[in-house]
Amino acid sequence: MFTLKKINPDILLKDLNPEQREAVLQVDGPVLVIAGAGSGKTRVLTYRIAYLIGVIGVNPYEIYAATFTNKAAQEMKDRIENLIGMDISQMWIGTFHSLCARILRRHAGLLGYSSNFTIYDRTDQKNLVKTFLENNTRIKPQKLVSRISAYKNGSYIPEDPEELNLMKKYEQIMKENNALDFDDLLLLTIRLFEENPGVKNYYAEKFKYVHVDEYQDTNRTQYRLLLHLSSVHRNIFAVGDEDQSIYGFRGADIRNILDFEKDFPEAKIIRLEQNYRSTKNILKAATKVIANNRYRRGKTLWTENPEGEKIKLISTRDEIEEAEKVVQYIFNSGRPYKDFVILYRTNAQSRSFEQVLRNYNIPYTIVGGIKFYERKEIKDILAYLKILVNSRDEVSLLRIINVPPRGIGKKTIEFLRDFGHRNNFNLFETLQFAENFGGIRANTKLRMMEFYENINFMREYAREHNVYEVTKKMLSIMEYRSYITSTFGENSIEAESKLENIDALLGSIARFVEDVDEPSVENYITSISLLTDIDEWDNKDNIVTLMTVHNAKGLEFPVVFITGLEETVFPHISSFGNDYELEEERRLFHVALTRAKEKVILTFASRRSIRPNSILSVSRFIKEVPEDIIEQDGVSISFTQENVSTVRYKVGDNVYHNLFGFGRVLKVSDGKVEIRFKVGIKKIREDSNKLRKV
Repeated sequence: MFTLKKINPDILLKDLNPEQREAVLQVDGPVLVIAGAGSGKTRVLTYRIAYLIGVIGVNPYEIYAATFTNKAAQEMKDRIENLIGMDISQMWIGTFHSLCARILRRHAGLLGYSSNFTIYDRTDQKNLVKTFLENNTRIKPQKLVSRISAYKNGSYIPEDPEELNLMKKYEQIMKENNALDFDDLLLLTIRLFEENPGVKNYYAEKFKYVHVDEYQDTNRTQYRLLLHLSSVHRNIFAVGDEDQSIYGFRGADIRNILDFEKDFPEAKIIRLEQNYRSTKNILKAATKVIANNRYRRGKTLWTENPEGEKIKLISTRDEIEEAEKVVQYIFNSGRPYKDFVILYRTNAQSRSFEQVLRNYNIPYTIVGGIKFYERKEIKDILAYLKILVNSRDEVSLLRIINVPPRGIGKKTIEFLRDFGHRNNFNLFETLQFAENFGGIRANTKLRMMEFYENINFMREYAREHNVYEVTKKMLSIMEYRSYITSTFGENSIEAESKLENIDALLGSIARFVEDVDEPSVENYITSISLLTDIDEWDNKDNIVTLMTVHNAKGLEFPVVFITGLEETVFPHISSFGNDYELEEERRLFHVALTRAKEKVILTFASRRSIRPNSILSVSRFIKEVPEDIIEQDGVSISFTQENVSTVRYKVGDNVYHNLFGFGRVLKVSDGKVEIRFKVGIKKIREDSNKLRKV
C-alpha cells in the first residue's frame, strides 16, 4: 500500500540549474530532453521521478523507467529513495529486456510458452545450434547465431534456403526447450501486445509516466514498445543525446531521437548544455570534433570548470611501445590507479596493455573480457539452477547431465533422445525410465536415476527455500566441490581458483537474497540472464580499468587514455565508404573524450600487428581536435586534413579509396598508382589523401 509522504519542492529543486528544473517540472505530455555529455541527464531523470512521487503524489507502481543497464537502474532507484525518503520497490525500473521478461513471465501462456521459460545468452544459443549443425562446415555456429539475431532485428534477410531451414530448426528447438533469446524478449512482448489488446491496454493504463534513459541508443523494436506503453497517457519523458548514439551495430536507430516530434508533435524539447564533468579544453576538443557530423540536432556545450591541461598526444612505433608509454605514464603519475581508464576500439587491443601492466605489477581489470558468469564452474552451477526452473531446457541439461561424471556419454544421450521422440518425452523426462533401458551399464542407469531423483528433490526444495539455500544444498547433493578437487587436484592452483569462484558466486547470491523481495531461483536466474558487461564492474578497488569505448558509455574517470588512433583502427575500417557509419565512429570518439574529467591522452602507432605490412595514418579524429589545445609528445603531427603519410605503394598491395572502395595495386609509376577496383581500373596520385593501405 502506497502512503504519500509529500516533500517540499523547493528543497528538492534547489540543486538544479534552470534547464534541469524546467525539465523536472514538465509533468504532462511528451518531453524530449537533449542532454549533452556530462550535463546531468541522470540527475534530471532521478529528480523528475522523485518530483512525481514526492511532490505530485504519483504511486511508484504507475511509473516505468527504462535504463541502459541493470547497474544504472539500481543506482537510480537508490538515489530516488534517498531524495524522497520513501521505499519505491514497487516501481518498474530496469532495462527493456528486464521489463519484457517480467511481462512475459505473467503472460507467456498466451504465446504458447510456459512462464518458467529459460533465457538463453549467446553461449547457450551457440551450444543449441551445435546440436543440429553437426558436420556442417559451410555455416559456423557463431555466424548462424549472429544472423538469427540480425534477422529478428530486421537488418538481415536470409536468401540461402539451407540457412533459412536452419533458422526454422532453431526456432522449433527453442520452443521445445521453452527458451527465449534476448531478441525474443522484445519481439514476443510486441507480439503479445498486438495480438492481445487487453494486455497492452492494461500496461498502457498502468504506466501513467514512462521514462527512457539513453534514448538515442534505442532500436526500432524498443521504440515500438515505448509507443505501446505510452499510447494511453502519452506521458513519455525521453532523455538522450544524438551525439552519443554509438550502438548502430546492435540495431540502435538514431532516427528515434532525431524524429521524436513526428510521433509526438506536441512534444516539449529541452536542451541541457552545461557540462559539469570536463575541463574547458576537453569540452572544446569534443565540441569541435562532433561538429563535423551532419546527423545531429546540434547544441552548444559549455562549462564553468577550469580550462585544464592541454590534450596530450603520444606517437609510438607500434602497440608495444604504445602500451609501454601509457603504463609508464600511469606508473610515474603518483595518482591512484583507479583514476585511469584505457580505452580502445576493439577488445583485441587490450593484449599489449595487459602484458605491460603485468610487467609493472600494476593491478587492472578488463570490462568485457572473460566474464565471471561465463567461467565453466559458474555456468555449470547456473545450469543446475536453470533445470530446477525449466526441466525442458535441453541446453542446460546437456551441460550438466554428466557433470560430475555419471558415465552418460554421447551414445547414451542419442539413445535417450530417440526414446523421448518416440514416446513424446523431453530429454529430462526420459531419465525416469533408465532402469528399463537395455544396452546401458547398470552403474550408469543407477547414476541416471539418481540424477533424476536429485533434480526432482531440489525442485521441491526450491519451492520452500530461497536461491542461496537452494544453491548450497545443490552443491552438496551433487558433490560439485569434490568433483573440482578430484578433477584438478586437491591442492592445485586451478582447483583453488575454481572453488574461490564458487564462493564468490554464493556471496553474490547472498546479496541478491538481501536486496529483493522474492529471492526465488527463478527470479535470480532471470536477473543473471539479463546482466550486461558493465553490470559486473565497479570502481571501488584501486586498479586500472581497460575497456572498449562502447563499454565506457555513461562512465567518467579523472584520466582517460584513448588508444589506437589510426585510420582503419579508430575510425574502424568497416566504416570506410559509409558516411552514416563514419559519423557513428566520430560519435564514439566524442563519447571517449567526454568520459574524462581532468585529462585526456591520445595515442597512435605507426605500425600495428593487425596491419603488419602497412604504415598507418594518424586518425582523422586527432586532426579534428584544435591544434592549439594539443601537446605533442614524440613525432610531430601535421594538423591539416591532408594525408601526410609517407606510404609507398607496391604491386599487390590491398588499398582503400574513399570513393571507389577496396582495390588492389596493379602498377606504380611517376607518382601514380594504378588500381583495380570493383568499378574498374583507376589511376590515382600516390599522395592522395583519399587513398590508404589496408
